[in-house]
Amino acid sequence: MGSCSTDLKSGIGGLEGRLLKDGDRLATGKPSRQFSGPQGVKQLLWGNRIRALPGPEYREFDRASQEAFWRSPWQLSPQSNRMGYRLQGQSLTRTTDRELLSHGLLPGVVQVPYNGQPIVLMNDAQTTGGYPRIACIIEADMYHLAQIPLGQPIHFVQCSLEEALNARRERQRYLEQLTWRLQHEH
Repeated sequence: MGSCSTDLKSGIGGLEGRLLKDGDRLATGKPSRQFSGPQGVKQLLWGNRIRALPGPEYREFDRASQEAFWRSPWQLSPQSNRMGYRLQGQSLTRTTDRELLSHGLLPGVVQVPYNGQPIVLMNDAQTTGGYPRIACIIEADMYHLAQIPLGQPIHFVQCSLEEALNARRERQRYLEQLTWRLQHEH
């Protein structure tokens, strides 16, 4: 598909499937077309606010943890990767020690393992798991979450299913406008 990205866990792609190091030289090709930027298409900027819905086990977390999830800033851990974004912040606590059966997972699910530090599942995440799910990032905001650099604060904003569906429609409209613009560029 022509990608130059690297998957370190699989050891494929990029430069010999490894991290870049001092002295590495990267080949560049001639661009197939010139891009002047997204003119005529308005992009919504949310800062680092990421919208989410409460997850299936949300009510199993104590009130302080529920509030901390929505009100406290989170930071991406250096251990984050394409499978999951590990977050650092206030430890979240459940009110029960009930073990969960394995359940299906999708990108955007926010699991909370025993250490209380949430993990947002990303595009290469596993498909099943057993940690409690405190929230699920809405599909329309996953692209933005994936672009946030390490060290930048992230704030989760609770939204309704209706808001999530509207955001998805807006995102789809934006992508259609962008596609049209790129196809009709001079």
